[in-house]
Amino acid sequence: MAAGALLALNLVLTGVPAVAGVAIGLWPGISARARRGVFFFLGVFGGMGATTWLLSVGLTIQMGDPYEVVLGPWVIVSFVAAGYGFIPFAISPKPRLEATDVERRFKFAPSESGAWSQTITGTLFAWATIGLIILGAVLYGPAIIDGRIIGGLLGMITIAVAILVVALFIRLRVTADWRGLRVVSAIFRIPLKRIRLDAIDVIEAAELRPTEWGGWGYRIMPGRSAVILRKGPGLIVTTTNEKQFAISLDDPETPAALLATLRDNNNAALRAAAKDVKS
Repeated sequence: MAAGALLALNLVLTGVPAVAGVAIGLWPGISARARRGVFFFLGVFGGMGATTWLLSVGLTIQMGDPYEVVLGPWVIVSFVAAGYGFIPFAISPKPRLEATDVERRFKFAPSESGAWSQTITGTLFAWATIGLIILGAVLYGPAIIDGRIIGGLLGMITIAVAILVVALFIRLRVTADWRGLRVVSAIFRIPLKRIRLDAIDVIEAAELRPTEWGGWGYRIMPGRSAVILRKGPGLIVTTTNEKQFAISLDDPETPAALLATLRDNNNAALRAAAKDVKS
């Protein structure tokens, strides 16, 4: 494209994030966690926009003719530039970890315990799996029919792995008992998350908003992870090393109360054992 058009495009990619970043930074109503997340995504677009301009101009000047420019290994720089988003994310003030323990408790006899489990369906993951299967069929179906499997083998493997990973979350079995909290793929019987009872610090039932946890699906963020299937009720567990895990559930109050009861009983037993050892 013409130099002016390319410049305008990259000014949009860098200028819009810059203006939006200033606005987000001055907006008092946004939480620190949401601000850091927005800064990250704005930094990704800004870094890629600036790098696209610099690479295009630099290589064109070097070759003298834009039609002779070959990006080659420089394409790696474009992907690395997306990491610029980590800079504003890192220097932005960190949110304070706030959690309130659930008040409800169960009453168990000294020899009794309790268990709870629920199977949840991730409609989002089901549709994503179907979409990936259709995409794979469209992209590599003709190659398979024509016997050209070798040429697209890497792409087929990538699609297949992506389908399997997404399909893990179609049906989840969530269990709370004396072992702690466990999340297992109900289809493949593969454990996806486990938090031991002695590692649980705070348990709460709360309203989960996808915007506060990085969106829908399985989300991994610094110090936090979540399986967000919808906006609504969910369970939040804060561990003793100040990590948080959240998952969408229909009735989070029951597993929250059960885990809190089992945790309290376990801590009381540990304190009693330690007292006996000292005496």
